[in-house]
Amino acid sequence: MEQMNEKIKREILKLLSKRDYFYQEIKQKLVKKGFDEKEIEEALKYFVENKYIQDEKLKDRLKELAIEKGKSKLAIKKKLYQKGVNIDIEISFEEELQSALNLLRKKYKKEKEFKKIVNYLMNRGFGYSVAKEATKVFLTED
Repeated sequence: MEQMNEKIKREILKLLSKRDYFYQEIKQKLVKKGFDEKEIEEALKYFVENKYIQDEKLKDRLKELAIEKGKSKLAIKKKLYQKGVNIDIEISFEEELQSALNLLRKKYKKEKEFKKIVNYLMNRGFGYSVAKEATKVFLTED
């Protein structure tokens, strides 16, 4: 059993050397490779205790990056769901507004009409209130 545990630890280190993973992502990858779930849990516990796997930090970093790229809360949740991670991300109105503005600044010209810009944002997962406010701010900027 100890030998298997070392094998799992090596596999986890190999994964973590490439990028950060959520706890659930690593667990799924190891289960797919045929490792025993109980041993996986034991090995993962070691990595969490030693702060190699930090879901909260990774979640915050993912949130910041998504806001920078202009992603909506819905898009972030979808990305996490695709990774098999069931973590709720809290995004304030201001953060979502900033994200919408970041998207508009990258993708849109000022000549567009109000309704088209609001629809554009709503089609990307932003709520009406965020889309409306972001469009107002965007159109009044210099």
